[in-house]
Order: sequence, then C-alpha cells, then structure tokens
Amino acid sequence: KDFFIDPYQIYEAKFYGADCILILLSAMKKKLAKELYNIANKCGMDTIVEVHNADEMAIALDFKKSIIGINNRNLKTFEIDINNSISLYKKFNLKNRVVVSESGINSKNDILNICKKTNIKTFLIGESLIKSNNIKNKISSFL
Repeated sequence: KDFFIDPYQIYEAKFYGADCILILLSAMKKKLAKELYNIANKCGMDTIVEVHNADEMAIALDFKKSIIGINNRNLKTFEIDINNSISLYKKFNLKNRVVVSESGINSKNDILNICKKTNIKTFLIGESLIKSNNIKNKISSFL
C-alpha cells in the first residue's frame, strides 16, 4: 500500500507492475485527486478512492469508475467504528458501487454485521492479523 501524491508515482507504479492505486482524499485537494484518477485511468489502472466521512464521500462519488474504500478509522482520534462503513453506505446508497470496508475488522461477526446491513462484500483486514499470535488461525476464523 502506497500513498500517491504526485502523478509521477503512477507512472512508476505502472512500470513496476501495479494495477491499482489508492487515492486518499483526506491527504489532497479534489483537483489533485481528479488528476491522479485520470492519469491512472489512462494507464489502464484501477483506483481506490478512500474516504473517512460524508464530505469525502460526496467527492468520491464523482470518481465513477473507482472502487470506494470506506476507512473506519478516524484519522484525527485514531478511534475505530465499523458503523462508519454502514452509515456512509446507507447515506449515499452505494448498492451500485464496489465498496471496501477498511480497518477495524476483527472477527467474522464484524464481517457478517456489515454484510447484513449493506451490500459490502470486500474488506481490508490488516491490524487484527498483525496483532494475532497465529495469523493462519486468525485468517481461518474469518472464513
């Protein structure tokens, strides 16, 4: 996972075989985000536009071909609330978009809870795996 802040990084990523880039809306102005998105599309790469709140989601909806990543971590407080994925999904009626719920997924129950309340079927799970004493068992517990 890399953070893209300059168009040149997209060309580098493509050269090294990347097929998708992350556009973190909280880290840039909309103009730069749109520029990165357009360059990635021209390079035949997918994009994930990551959002944390309703204001960012309103911007993300303009990126029609992009996957939307809803991060459940508040970047100011670092608190995690998986209901962020649920509430943003419902508020913006994202049933026709590919959405990833990111951060705070600690158990199969978290996944089932989000799936039951939304159409989200894709999850970014990192911290709970890293903190696990047995990654293989932790992965199995999600299945």
